[in-house]
Amino acid sequence: MQALPARLRETLWENATVFRSNAGRALVSQGATSTNVYVVLVGRLHVMLFSAAGREIILRDLAEGELFGELSAIDGQPRSTTIVALSDCTVASVGAAAFRSAVSEDPEAAQWLARRLSLQIRDLTDRLFERSALRVRSRLHCELLRRCVAAPAPGARVLIEPSPTHAELASCIGTHREAVTREFTYLAERGIVRQERRKIIIEDSSALAALVRAAVGDALIDVD
Repeated sequence: MQALPARLRETLWENATVFRSNAGRALVSQGATSTNVYVVLVGRLHVMLFSAAGREIILRDLAEGELFGELSAIDGQPRSTTIVALSDCTVASVGAAAFRSAVSEDPEAAQWLARRLSLQIRDLTDRLFERSALRVRSRLHCELLRRCVAAPAPGARVLIEPSPTHAELASCIGTHREAVTREFTYLAERGIVRQERRKIIIEDSSALAALVRAAVGDALIDVD
């Protein structure tokens, strides 16, 4: 996601309360009525959904500099997702009124927020299509390609570190860990992916993109 504009970051900081959280803690719970907005200062978090039976779906990860909680701050409705600390983290909390004021009084901030929400809608639309129309292996290819594009140094060879576990990837694409492990074996045999401890190395992002293109068509971001 796009980094906070400098002026918006400074304005939010004036009204922020900083706190720390241990790994595994839920900072925001689905259905809760709180409306604060949060900025990640240190650490990584999962954006998740849970079914009544306890099944979890990981929608995306949040890293340093990213924002969460803005939907409830805008519309006053209960939280739509659960945010869980993936590592020990430090977060800045800002009240909903202060956030709305900071955004509405700065055209640059308002445009940034509109672009951010548009990106989220597009991402969710892509994921809905993948869940509805693609087989598990193609859903995994799409997820890996997304992470390639989002990596600090996208290119022909991409390092994803720290990497998600197979179980986490399974939660992202709606399957089980064993299916992800089988597909990683297939990709490794083709020289497309390699794993080392908590690293995933995409050795040939063009080949990965070709697999996605074959499944969904040509509407891809070029990763070369």
